[in-house]
Amino acid sequence: MCGEVDAWKIKTVLVSILVASACAADWKEDLSNELSIGVSDKGYARAVLDCEDDHMAFVITMEEDFEGVVYTRGSFHARKGPCFLDATGGKEFALKFSNKDCGTKYDSALGAHVNTVVVQHDDDLIFPGDLAFALRCHDQVTVSASMEGVKSKITLVDPDPGAKEDSKDELSATSSSRVVTLSPARPSPPKEEL
Repeated sequence: MCGEVDAWKIKTVLVSILVASACAADWKEDLSNELSIGVSDKGYARAVLDCEDDHMAFVITMEEDFEGVVYTRGSFHARKGPCFLDATGGKEFALKFSNKDCGTKYDSALGAHVNTVVVQHDDDLIFPGDLAFALRCHDQVTVSASMEGVKSKITLVDPDPGAKEDSKDELSATSSSRVVTLSPARPSPPKEEL
């Protein structure tokens, strides 16, 4: 009898472990296959990029009080300024960093310094509704068939660092000056019929 009880307990524990393992595998599979962060144009009133000769400044104005983090891509784990800001309330936040810091790269094909700033509502995890902005500061005004007279450009992109970069419906703003402002795309209200 004593041997039967021990065998029953062992079988129960093994079945519990197998069920827990199967559930955990299903959870990981479901989450990775169906969760997509995606590009969001909600939650901010405007984003401004100011391109100077040796640095860039990014200012984001949120629609509501914000308590999250704002950082340049690749600077999250260091959690140090000038590349990282832990917001504890308010609506306007700024990062100002050198063209040699915070993961800023020079793209010789574009003739521009480039970086990405992430605006994340949770202090630790990226979720749908978070924002990211690709920043581009050209050395001189770029004149080409596709981008005539561009000095600065800001583009709304996916905050997920593992996301594919090709977006056909990207929201962006360009300027022939050193300052460019991006505002969310808001549909016009329908006109009332008379």
